[in-house]
Amino acid sequence: MDKTQLKRHNLVFLTEAGRKSVLQRVTQQIQNEEALKAAEEIFCAAAAVPGIIRRDDTGADCGIAIGFVHYRRMDGNRLRIATYATAEEIGRIVSVYALTACPNQRRTECMRIIDAITSLADDNGLQIGILGSAGMELVTGLPYTDECSDIDILLKPAPYSVLQQFYTKAKSLSPQINMDFELELPNGYGIKLAELFMDTSTVLGKSIKDVDLLNKKEIMQMLEREK
Repeated sequence: MDKTQLKRHNLVFLTEAGRKSVLQRVTQQIQNEEALKAAEEIFCAAAAVPGIIRRDDTGADCGIAIGFVHYRRMDGNRLRIATYATAEEIGRIVSVYALTACPNQRRTECMRIIDAITSLADDNGLQIGILGSAGMELVTGLPYTDECSDIDILLKPAPYSVLQQFYTKAKSLSPQINMDFELELPNGYGIKLAELFMDTSTVLGKSIKDVDLLNKKEIMQMLEREK
């Protein structure tokens, strides 16, 4: 396993043995029978369901922090499992930037707009990654999105004006769908694109290690280098 791939949002596919080991640990934490059945579906599904690399706020050195989510809603919510995996239990790691190449069946309005956003990004020379339920649907083929799904996009750095133009056009594609855009900075932090456009001196940055306030002037200098 390449440890440089341990970035927030990246997708972790477990080995067969890893899926069994992680499921065994997870079942010890779940009491609800319906949730237990859903957890078994995640780890025993024919279509491998990846975990998502997350920040570990506990400070416990239990391994690589990952999260899993079931495609089906239960009482309006999806089962979300926060757990850990060892390096030996991980088979491969996939970047969310690679998901734009996955077949998109355009099954829901959310997925149809993802298709349009991908084309818009290509037109503007931007690299985007697909997060959330849309990303999970692309990588697994399972019906993760529905009429309530939001759209979450990760972007590589680009000139400020290009990001602003893309953001405005993307939001106008479907005003009824909530869209969130995160800009991945070279320093390892991610910031909300909407906050970058606000009249503030700092923005909230999130990395795999911590959360911190970042100087907007320094961020703008990073983006200037993209011209």
